[in-house]
Amino acid sequence: MSILTAGCKVNLGLRITGVRPDGYHEIDSLFYPLPRPCDQIKLRVTDVSGISVLCTGPGAGVLDAENNTLTRAYTAFAQAVDFPVPGLEARLRKGIPSGAGLGGGSSDAAALLRWLNGHVATPLSSQALAEIALGVGADVPFFLHNCPCRVRGIGEIIESVDLDVSGMRLVLVCPEIHVSTPQTFADYDAFAAASHAAEKQNSLTREQSRANGTFLSQGRFDADLGNDLENVVFRRHPELADIKATLLRYGATAACMSGSGSSILGLFRREALVEAQAAVAMLQGENRRVYAHVL
Repeated sequence: MSILTAGCKVNLGLRITGVRPDGYHEIDSLFYPLPRPCDQIKLRVTDVSGISVLCTGPGAGVLDAENNTLTRAYTAFAQAVDFPVPGLEARLRKGIPSGAGLGGGSSDAAALLRWLNGHVATPLSSQALAEIALGVGADVPFFLHNCPCRVRGIGEIIESVDLDVSGMRLVLVCPEIHVSTPQTFADYDAFAAASHAAEKQNSLTREQSRANGTFLSQGRFDADLGNDLENVVFRRHPELADIKATLLRYGATAACMSGSGSSILGLFRREALVEAQAAVAMLQGENRRVYAHVL
């Protein structure tokens, strides 16, 4: 029996920099890994080829037992190699909420890919494993790195970065709201098409990203955590805007939605322990999970 722990990620800002002909959106974002919330995967090698997945925990109700990231990762790995892959029974306990912009499914897939690559006769190179990961999901390659990274394109351009955030306090609020990523991007496209001003701003963002890099200034973290998807997501879920406003009101130096939502994060300065604790106490509730981290 092997037990894997799959952490999550937050986006410290997210810009939409373009749309490809195939409809995929290009982004520029800082991905930051967090140990909590997390998923747990128990693996048992079996004599039967393939993988079976049983899911429990808060996210179990939304997992398709036949079409999930663990099954896709296993299948993609097995198809990419010319040697036997052990059959597996996977028991996934979900701790990362679904539809929260935290990359839970992608983290699970990356954890399984790493395990598989360490349990075959001829491990794949990092590049080959990353190519398989990208085919499983856009965020999966990042979780193979599992360190702060600037992520661009559709997730295939990944650069490790040395962020100057040590000692800062991060409060992560996870409400029981499931946000559909495809719906969010469809809303974003509709809004951009209907608003000439929004299109001009997107163009400006692209120019700034090419010229200066996004969110990084001379190697230091720029705490302007803009997320281009917030506008459309907050229209559908006003509660998320209220959570962001509360974090700022309690002293966060910056706050934003992670990914396409629904989780909201706030960054507090090192010395703002009392403020961060007050924000956690205020936002913790029956329909919310709140996590406090020291970076």
